[in-house]
Amino acid sequence: MRVPYSWIKEFLDIDIPAEDVAKRLNETGIETVVEKFGKKVENSVVVRITAVKKHPERDKLLICEATDGKRKYQIVTAAKNVFEGAKVILAKEGAKVKDLTIKPVKFGSVLSEGMFLSLEELGISEKAEGVFILPEDVKEGEDPNRLLGLGEDDIFEIEITPNRGDALSVRGLSREIGAVFGIKRKEKLPVVSIAQEEIPEIELLTEKVYRYRGVIIKGITVKPSPFDIQLKLIKSGQNPINNIVDITNYILIQEGQPLHAFDLKKIEGGIKVRKAKEGEKIITLDGEERSLKPEDIVISDSSKVLAIAGIIGGENSKVDESTTDILLEAAVFDNIAVRKTSKRLALTTESSYRFERGVDIENLPNAQDKAIELITELAGGEAFGEKDIYPDPYKPKEIKLREKTTKRILGFSIPKEKAKQLLERLEIPTQIVEDGTVSKIPAFRSFDLEREIDLVEEVGRLEGLNKAKETFPKIPVESFRKSEEFLFELRTRDFFKDNGFDEVVTYTFVDEEIYNILGIPVPPIKIKNYLLKTQSIMRDNLAVSLIKTLIHNLRFQNRDIKIFEISSVFFEKHEEIRAGLLVTGKAVKGFKFTKEKRSFSTQISWDFLKLKGVIESYLKMLGFFDFQLKPSEKPFLNPYESAEIFVEGQNVGYLGKIHPKKADILEIPKDVYISELKLRYVPRELSDAAKGKEGYLFNLFKNRPSPVFKELPKFPVVKRDIAFEVDESVQVDKLLKAVKESSRYIDSVELFDVYYIDENRKSLAVSVDFRAEDRSLSDEEVNSIVEELIESLREKFEGLKLRT
Repeated sequence: MRVPYSWIKEFLDIDIPAEDVAKRLNETGIETVVEKFGKKVENSVVVRITAVKKHPERDKLLICEATDGKRKYQIVTAAKNVFEGAKVILAKEGAKVKDLTIKPVKFGSVLSEGMFLSLEELGISEKAEGVFILPEDVKEGEDPNRLLGLGEDDIFEIEITPNRGDALSVRGLSREIGAVFGIKRKEKLPVVSIAQEEIPEIELLTEKVYRYRGVIIKGITVKPSPFDIQLKLIKSGQNPINNIVDITNYILIQEGQPLHAFDLKKIEGGIKVRKAKEGEKIITLDGEERSLKPEDIVISDSSKVLAIAGIIGGENSKVDESTTDILLEAAVFDNIAVRKTSKRLALTTESSYRFERGVDIENLPNAQDKAIELITELAGGEAFGEKDIYPDPYKPKEIKLREKTTKRILGFSIPKEKAKQLLERLEIPTQIVEDGTVSKIPAFRSFDLEREIDLVEEVGRLEGLNKAKETFPKIPVESFRKSEEFLFELRTRDFFKDNGFDEVVTYTFVDEEIYNILGIPVPPIKIKNYLLKTQSIMRDNLAVSLIKTLIHNLRFQNRDIKIFEISSVFFEKHEEIRAGLLVTGKAVKGFKFTKEKRSFSTQISWDFLKLKGVIESYLKMLGFFDFQLKPSEKPFLNPYESAEIFVEGQNVGYLGKIHPKKADILEIPKDVYISELKLRYVPRELSDAAKGKEGYLFNLFKNRPSPVFKELPKFPVVKRDIAFEVDESVQVDKLLKAVKESSRYIDSVELFDVYYIDENRKSLAVSVDFRAEDRSLSDEEVNSIVEELIESLREKFEGLKLRT
């Protein structure tokens, strides 16, 4: 495919030398060569033909009078398309055209002073019929080298692999170049108006056509195309024909979408896209009669074949100078069927070349509308009806790209953020997930991006495979590497085991009864073919399973329980790995000696604070030293002894005492404490991989900042114990935070006493450590800081006063 660099620049704001662009395209997998457009023809000029007459002695020759505005020329030519008033290119005496040096030559008795040039003679087309006729608005006397850009404009000649049909257009190549250099492609959307009128019936009678859109345009005038469109086609290796055909070819090159225009008046009845009949014949636009077989797809009307689908149109419905109404077709046909027909007929066209390699089915209406916009602008007329048949709309496939896969295949790391950026430069929508990215493959890349390895190739070639360094093979000591998720769960499991908890493993399916007793909604995920009614629902929490385990143990008189479970809970679109804890009875087995009473005792029982201490120790082990507890509203917990757990503002679980009423119904002890911690998020669908990330300890653990160690203090602390009398509604954590933030000299704050004065007032006693980094604080300084602290707190907490 040939593409002018100047056309690419209409889609990209780029000012990089064409040779550098070609070099990078070759590095990224698209074989590219840069050539100059034609060669300068010295001693050439644009002339206007002022008279045409037959040669008196040679029947096949014409004598033309022409002028460049300064002088007149007499030219003898065999071209049949010359006419009075035509603007053409004249090679004057001394000009070199291919291997021929122009000089005056006599044809019979008539002297020819030069030569009119065709596109073939200009070296910019392999074949041309007649001389190249320039548009009427071109001025005589102009330099054709400057006018056409001969020897100056850069042309990309590209060869692609069969899977890269997306690059067979100006649009696709611009996308690729933009991705390579990090330049966003520009997109100009068409503005068209199509009247909602009936059009001839369109029937799809074969599954080998995936989309077919027909639009009627009436009142057109067939004539030559504007010079800029002709020139773009010429530079792309196409010969201009007329404005309608040129526009379909223009859109094919620019958008990669083949189009075909049928003369509407030559269509009898409706359009049928069907399999050909054995022996059916058609004379195609190249003048050849072709015999068809049932494996060929054809476009037909009620009586005849109009075109071979995806390859070439028929002579019997072509657009010519008398055409006023057209049916503009845009379609996507089965690439294998098109290839088989093309190969059997030994007929390869620009359309078949693209259909064989894949056409963007989603861009079809956009490309066709651009053609409609150009036709109505350049040929007149109006769009009067449209029908779009799209039986199976495209659904983007989702592919996950993991960072570790990229590292393993390429030998160098590409962070997921960088991978997202590279893929989106290719206009592939991508989201970041826990261990990489998930991409929705657009239709224009659906033919070659099917697996994770394909995305590895994409990010690798854009990042630059020259970044890969030579390495020697490694022999792993371990047979496999344990995942971060596994190691995190192992760390959690070891912590609870080391703290004396017994691990339990329970079924992930439970029954409705336990949910109804606890007063929580029954999960929607039910097992259709369950064996037992008590195992008919997939659980959405661990509490139900731990309580059933407790009930089972109580039947065997095991009343001192401290158990944990790390397992899955299930939701409609995802799963979670949670850690569940349940304790009751004695916290410590053994004897405790009370000196005052001089007696031994084993009455050391679990309570809210003891379970809270275990969870606090676990969170500190993970590196979370700042967490908050807020009131819980779970219906199965005691509202006065329960809390939601927040780490870095995210809810990661809960703990609390079973509600006494629920305990009575369940026939379990009143002192049962339970907790659940959300460890990890597990997506069920790739599309859900980037959702619901907040509130999971594994993600917080992975993203936690590295510990920062500070120098031990050089100066001693000054301690003060302060008791505040406040309203009962004041939250302790807010008061402690306000004390800590009131002065830079406060090193730490610790609550050591809570005393309720009456129903509305309480006393909070705190121990405050004061320290300066550069000196020892005096009592006077500390007293002054305490006074400022008390004033600050009075402003924040209404009714606060010191208790003496």
